[in-house]
Amino acid sequence: MKQFFLFLTFGFFVQSGFSQSINGNLNAARTNESLGYGNVDIYQGEKLVASVLTDREGNFNVALDTGVYKCVVNYSGYTPITKEIRVRRDEKLDFTVTEDPAKQKARTDLNKAMEAASSSEKDEMAKINAKYLSGAPVTDGYAKSKGSDDTRRFYPDEHTVGEVRPGLSGSMNTDGIPSLPGRSGALTAGEINDFAKWNLWQDYTNNGNVLSYYQKVWNIAPKGRYTLELHNQNGIPLADALVRLMKGDGSVVFKSRTDNTGKAEMWLTMLNVNPEIPQGLFIEVDYNGKISKINDVKPFEKSMNHLVLDVTCEASENVDIAFVVDATGSMGDELSYLQAELNDIIFQSKQISSKLNFRFANVFYRDAGANEIYTTRSMDFDRILSSSVDYISQQSAGGGGDYEEAVEIALDSAINGLHWSENARTRVLFLILDAPPHKNPQVQEKLQRLILQAAEKGIRIVPIGASGIDKGTEYLMRSIALGTNGTYTFLTDHSGIGDSHIAPTTDQFDVETLNKLMVRILKSYTYMPDCEQQLPNLDLPYPDSIVAYPPPADSLDTAGNVVVVDPHETPRDSVSVKWNYYPNPTNGIVNITADVDITELYVTDLSGKVLQVLTNLEKDRTIQIDLSEYATGIYLIRYPLGKTWVSGKVVLQRTS
Repeated sequence: MKQFFLFLTFGFFVQSGFSQSINGNLNAARTNESLGYGNVDIYQGEKLVASVLTDREGNFNVALDTGVYKCVVNYSGYTPITKEIRVRRDEKLDFTVTEDPAKQKARTDLNKAMEAASSSEKDEMAKINAKYLSGAPVTDGYAKSKGSDDTRRFYPDEHTVGEVRPGLSGSMNTDGIPSLPGRSGALTAGEINDFAKWNLWQDYTNNGNVLSYYQKVWNIAPKGRYTLELHNQNGIPLADALVRLMKGDGSVVFKSRTDNTGKAEMWLTMLNVNPEIPQGLFIEVDYNGKISKINDVKPFEKSMNHLVLDVTCEASENVDIAFVVDATGSMGDELSYLQAELNDIIFQSKQISSKLNFRFANVFYRDAGANEIYTTRSMDFDRILSSSVDYISQQSAGGGGDYEEAVEIALDSAINGLHWSENARTRVLFLILDAPPHKNPQVQEKLQRLILQAAEKGIRIVPIGASGIDKGTEYLMRSIALGTNGTYTFLTDHSGIGDSHIAPTTDQFDVETLNKLMVRILKSYTYMPDCEQQLPNLDLPYPDSIVAYPPPADSLDTAGNVVVVDPHETPRDSVSVKWNYYPNPTNGIVNITADVDITELYVTDLSGKVLQVLTNLEKDRTIQIDLSEYATGIYLIRYPLGKTWVSGKVVLQRTS
């Protein structure tokens, strides 16, 4: 089987007005080799003020104010090194690290153990690799049986409605021959955020519709949605507050945590039943030990619930990211490409803040059974990225046998076995898989329990569906994403890599490279204004006052007043629209004027969650929307035009 590697790399750079910086290089003493993706932590006294990673060539740069700092460098297998530096201007500071014999021995022993355990799998993977590189079709027995109709289509009504397979802008390899491993941007993917298409999700899962059958198969169906938005008196969103949806008798219906936008999603049930709204339903919020209560709660269909607390701004800077990876043999056709994909995140991402404290963990899984080398294999959270890289690079794809895998065991290992931060701005679990869990009542019950546990801990699950995903697995993954305030993503055929991928059940979706999609999701999940209401520069491709579509040829300039939001080419004979909105930034009221009638205008947050829908906007008539109830941040005003969306951004800031 092909060996695969996952290199998880993120670089964090201060975006500020600082006029000086520390820059340098990290290298190994014995070999003089530059060490990429090493941790460089900057302290003032005992306080961590910045944390950056070296790039591929071992270089780093961090902007700082004048003062005295302590710089601490960590790299897997090497002895940590500390230097003190006084910053007066741009300062140069190189690091040379020496090998730690104990760490090197531990790493060597781990490598040997994993090499021995997977040598036969690597031989098999090498044969498959050779076929890919020659352009020959892969006819490995398991992959072939898995893709056949009699094994993949074990549920009725395997069809997708409203399929749209838009092309990716720019050149793409679509001739069926995959790009060589090592090239970033190879895998293509899409996203369906069912919070953003809530009515459509309900239509698809109603009795008799395309996805409704799978509610019965899994006995999992998030129903009875309640949403809370929480911020302080200055408009700063309050993240990681424990929120309980409760009955009048004091029993808990659902527990959740507010995300980086201050929102918590709660459900009356995760079971395939039509819930009745209990009498005396209320919401209880626990923020740093202070308990608040909302009595007159409303379901999402009627309104979002809002709560303002008189508390100081003290957002956590902890961000936990766990990757849970199906490592069975069938994943070998795609996962080897993730090395380059995830490595490129450091270069694609416009990072939010060097102050964020990122930690990474990994769970690899196969299936339960005597013939498997392991069921799960885990590495707990670690700030030292190179340690994660070391661990992951030794994994290989193999085993499996039947279609279903130990998904629920892996999720349990990640949700309840890893040491997630007690306080965090963001906790994300990326679940990469190409097959469902086993289908029996015990597994169903465990999955239901795991959804509730993840939601209570504030762990947002983001599935990434690979080739082999069927409609039943798609439904289950989208339900898990909804239940944990996550989103559903999936690989597509546009890259030409791997076996065929089914199109999801939706109206339309955009195609992106996987690395850009993951960066976008991580940015939307970690973005927050600071306590002074300074908003990170996310470099969004949206204008901030005037929107026109299709854009006039002479308007695509650096001013950014006119943009095409989605990557699809709109026919030249399509209807044109131009609308503007002001003031921007605003402290609440926004005026909107369009030169055409607009049937529906949506107001969403950065993650795509719909906050308001305005209907039947008349041509040249100015209307007003009020954002004053929402937390400080960036909001999108969106208008559907054919098969694309025209969007613009509004900045909401409170006046002091």
